[in-house]
Amino acid sequence: MEFQFGQYWKEYSENELSHSETHYLLTIYSFLQKSDQLRASTIAKELGVSRNAVHLQLKKLSEKKLVKIKDNFISLPKHSIVLVEKIANKRQTMIVLLTEVLGLPEHIAVTDSCKIEHLLSDETGESLLKFVQFLRSDRKVVLQFLKEFQKYYLQCDPEIGCGLCENIHSMEKGNEDD
Repeated sequence: MEFQFGQYWKEYSENELSHSETHYLLTIYSFLQKSDQLRASTIAKELGVSRNAVHLQLKKLSEKKLVKIKDNFISLPKHSIVLVEKIANKRQTMIVLLTEVLGLPEHIAVTDSCKIEHLLSDETGESLLKFVQFLRSDRKVVLQFLKEFQKYYLQCDPEIGCGLCENIHSMEKGNEDD
């Protein structure tokens, strides 16, 4: 199988938000759910960064019109709230998929979800949500699928030679050596 990465890697840098910006917006959103008065010092304490770092990031977010700052209080415009809620929904969907379906420990699922939440398109996020909702249904076919999936051990037909099994087996072997 031949992979064409050249045309896709540029899209990564064209994302609307960086990983850091996403964390700031999620943090701001979270605090604004509890209180309508939020200052940079609160964000600095929550994220474990300096107030100067927060001010620099808030300046960037303000220039992008993703936050509003008035009288040293921070707020989110409506379009930022919509954006943050989409990201949070993608994160939660990924956590459910990774824990409930793939059986990963929650700490790994939360970390991995955090890494990719803002990189997924809205279309992919919506499709994953539909898939997770389907897998969480109590339909007999879904329950049987999940039961079989949990018992499944990946084994390819040697004639296919896709390389996936070899990669998985080498990863497993590497984990055994640790």
